[in-house]
Amino acid sequence: MRKIIFYIFPIFMITTLGSCSKNGTAEADQSQQPIVTVRDKTLYQSDLNEFMPSGLTGEDSIATAKAFIDMWINEQLIYDKAKQNIVNREDIEALVESYRRSLITNTYQEQLLKERFSGAASDSEIKNYYEQNKDKFKLENNIIKGLYLKIPVDSKQLSNFQKWYKQGTEASIENIEKNTLQNAVGYEYFYDRWVGLQDVLENMPPAVTDAKIFLQRNKNLELRDSSFVYLLNIKEYKLEGSEAPYDYIKGQLSDIYIEQRRDDYIKQVRKDLYDKAISNDEIKFYKK
Repeated sequence: MRKIIFYIFPIFMITTLGSCSKNGTAEADQSQQPIVTVRDKTLYQSDLNEFMPSGLTGEDSIATAKAFIDMWINEQLIYDKAKQNIVNREDIEALVESYRRSLITNTYQEQLLKERFSGAASDSEIKNYYEQNKDKFKLENNIIKGLYLKIPVDSKQLSNFQKWYKQGTEASIENIEKNTLQNAVGYEYFYDRWVGLQDVLENMPPAVTDAKIFLQRNKNLELRDSSFVYLLNIKEYKLEGSEAPYDYIKGQLSDIYIEQRRDDYIKQVRKDLYDKAISNDEIKFYKK
């Protein structure tokens, strides 16, 4: 139904606007199913098809098509009027040329980069980049490795959890994991990865006012409210402003490394072009 409407509608428009061709408008390419011509510009069926949303039928399709055609006509008319009356034409032409140059240059650079960097960086490349630049990567927040538990105050295993969570041994972890299903409503094991301290504290009643002092003085934190006991064991910590661990920033390191490689490559391309132009006497400096 949608295609039938599109093909019938342009015929109506051409019939009603056909007299325009006698008043100085350009001849449209009939093979492309023209809809309307305004002076030297023609709107074709393919242009309308690209605009039309999918799924429209009946009156909605006709109304949407008409709205777009009316908008297109008005845009051509105001543009032509503006061209005739604009006073700072030279400034506009300069801006257009500047944009054109930037568009061509950026398109070419992206083409070069796509050809040069078709695959992802390897783990060894990222790790080497980190080792060479790790002093530049500083933590923006405090991070920890540890274990977190949220236990109901009436749990029969509460006293055991309060003992196990501090130990950090394989046996204690095994005991915790055996009993969490029936006795804990929250459990997170992160001895093997860094997490933000604040992300963990948000799951506990407020108690820590100075994170730096807290981390330097405590390995365990036990809090409670009327319903739950919250347990936190801290195996390791790193403070905000210190060197960021590789495994904590590895994800963003990959993006940074690839972007750095892209930037370095484009700089090298520009340098090579400059050096070649100099050697070929294609650049001439004038003394002042």
